[in-house]
Amino acid sequence: MGRLQLNNDDLISPPLGFRIAREVPVHERMQLWKRIRETPSPTLVGIWNNQNQPQSNRSYPTGRISISPVTKISSARRQHEHLQERRPPWCKSLLVTSPTEFQMLTLPQKGYLGSAILKELVEGGFNVTVLGRSESTKDGLPDGVGFKVVDYGSIDSLTPALQGQDVVVSTVSKAGLLSQPVAIDACIKAGVKRYIPSDWGSFTTDPKAHSDLATVLGPMFNAQKYVIEKARAGEIEYTIFSVGGFIDLFTRIPVAFDFANKSITMYDDGVHPFSITSIASIGKAVVGALKNPDATKNRNLKIHELLVSQAQLLALAKKLSPPGTQWKETKLDGKTEWDSALKAVLEDPYNEQKILEVIKTSLFSGRYESAYGKVDNELVGVPLLTEKDLEEKMAASFSS
Repeated sequence: MGRLQLNNDDLISPPLGFRIAREVPVHERMQLWKRIRETPSPTLVGIWNNQNQPQSNRSYPTGRISISPVTKISSARRQHEHLQERRPPWCKSLLVTSPTEFQMLTLPQKGYLGSAILKELVEGGFNVTVLGRSESTKDGLPDGVGFKVVDYGSIDSLTPALQGQDVVVSTVSKAGLLSQPVAIDACIKAGVKRYIPSDWGSFTTDPKAHSDLATVLGPMFNAQKYVIEKARAGEIEYTIFSVGGFIDLFTRIPVAFDFANKSITMYDDGVHPFSITSIASIGKAVVGALKNPDATKNRNLKIHELLVSQAQLLALAKKLSPPGTQWKETKLDGKTEWDSALKAVLEDPYNEQKILEVIKTSLFSGRYESAYGKVDNELVGVPLLTEKDLEEKMAASFSS
């Protein structure tokens, strides 16, 4: 008999092994369970025996997952038309769903990307627990999301916090990146099934980048190698996401171009293509991967919404500028600038500005595999965008 973890952390054993589907809002779940538990024969109030259902319609016990971002979310309710006629008249919110292996998720680290992933995970029906270094981290968490204070560098702190979880989705940054091997060991000790490392890069799985940028991105590379090693030993699963540049950042901060000051620094005339994805779609990709566990097990998934170049972004930015606007264009040699940026960061490896500069020149100079020729979007349910879609996103961002 399975156990359902409701968003208020109450554990209930559903009669006859059934559970209320994840799409049903929390307040309605509690009402339904109350009615079910108080009814002598659950079958009479719309709970059907699993053995009498087609395989695709059986419900299965929930599991656990762990994650760490924050945003206010409302549950999405999907109606399964093929079940409508089989559902008792009063039972409008009781859905019989196909099995999903992962249900409970832990997210270490609240932040920009983490918040977007959290939103999609909760809307996708997962039970989520956020991990943070202090109580202040839980400010603004949506209802039903759990929270635990941990020390990311301590396996003794992390292991009990991860007990009973199915998946850990890491969005840690800076110092937290150094502790990912500790988190992986804690996951193994706690029985977590899958670890998604904090990577989310453009070219961080390119072997050439591993050779060139070990001093700069070593913690990410080490986490990749360590989780792959543990997966090969059969101790845990992993999914590594390569997602390209974040569309949201390109339109809000002066990385690819500076819309506020109407200026751009282009490398090699801006001809090199690279992949880009919005943070919302990154969150959708995580949900899609967890709902398709076998096909995404122990893989580096490459996801993007479209390929662009600096020159293409500049053309769109000019199109969205007021008539007659003059742009200042500075053109640089990509290899020369990359060599200079790498030398500077090797001399001062903890300087965040210099780290950003070498990442930026790596992306825009075409040095690494930043333009994905083959993507896994279909596997995780993330559609591609057109240039017109990108233009609309840029216009909305510039006007906000």
